[in-house]
Amino acid sequence: MASASDLFGFDTVTLLGDPLARAIAALRVARHQVRLAQGDTESPRLEDVLADIEDDIGAHLKQIEDAVEDDADDLAERTEWWALRQAELPLRAG
Repeated sequence: MASASDLFGFDTVTLLGDPLARAIAALRVARHQVRLAQGDTESPRLEDVLADIEDDIGAHLKQIEDAVEDDADDLAERTEWWALRQAELPLRAG
């Protein structure tokens, strides 16, 4: 089995975007590599472990997606509330 230091240099990956976008991309790459390793192994034990890891990474990606969506919903609600509040305030003569 190769050590982690033996694996550097085989492929080059450049992650673009903000830190969250890069983290999501890294998780997607990791999930894909785990899937490839799962298909490449002949060990049922290792296949099971890799399947669990793939599922865990997918669950973490879903948690991030849900949090981003919830934050967007919260922002939309706050924006709507602020617009309604501003509309209810009386106009002031300059």
